[in-house]
Amino acid sequence: MLDGGLIARRPYLIVGPAGTGKTTLALEFLCEGIRRGEPCLLVTLEEPPNECRFNHRGMGPEFGRIDVFDAIPDVMHYEHVPFKDIASVRSALPFARVPWVIRRTPELTGVEVTITALEQMLRSEVDRRGYSRIVIDSLTALQYFCMKGFDELAGAQTFLRFLSDLQVTTLLTVESSVESVDAVERTLARGLVRLFRWERDGSTVRAIGVEKLRGSGHDARLHPYRIGPQGLDIDFGETISRSSGKKVRRDRHLG
Repeated sequence: MLDGGLIARRPYLIVGPAGTGKTTLALEFLCEGIRRGEPCLLVTLEEPPNECRFNHRGMGPEFGRIDVFDAIPDVMHYEHVPFKDIASVRSALPFARVPWVIRRTPELTGVEVTITALEQMLRSEVDRRGYSRIVIDSLTALQYFCMKGFDELAGAQTFLRFLSDLQVTTLLTVESSVESVDAVERTLARGLVRLFRWERDGSTVRAIGVEKLRGSGHDARLHPYRIGPQGLDIDFGETISRSSGKKVRRDRHLG
């Protein structure tokens, strides 16, 4: 569908509603990097690392070698406590070393998660560990938790420019309904993969499409997929209607 793959050292978006497998697809991208001998990093702002390790434990041995940085804010204290910069108190570690229990919020201090601190952490970690693939899960949470006081579009645009300057191939997941086909995110990244989900006759239909890939040709049709333990299983022999979620053709020579 990508006509050979993503163009390296650019930021891309994976957009779709909840439950469509955005995180799974992004982790599949990182696992492939590990298989190719590339250092890879997941920055999680939604799913705690211990839950992510459990939920995706079937992805194979490569998953345990992905580094994960926990950028989830601490539990808010009712009384005032001193805040520390997240880049100074947390670091990335391989999933294989992530504890199975959730990280507890310190009682005497809290961690401030800001866009500036995350950019500082990413620059430092890329310089130190040479990451070639990064996943930000998700841009939606990043805008909500870390860009307070920023214009949403301007803040996202600035962050994507920062990622371009890092010269790392980056995937950012974005929570968006099927109806939000003209959301502002479409104009910001070098490419956009959209995941769809419909409820049809008591069953769930999922489809994937490449809406934009600058500098490269791509398959613009929607294809159905299933979410398996090791990633997305895409049926290239089927094409799905974007408006109805129904099958529109069958390419038998591809089936």
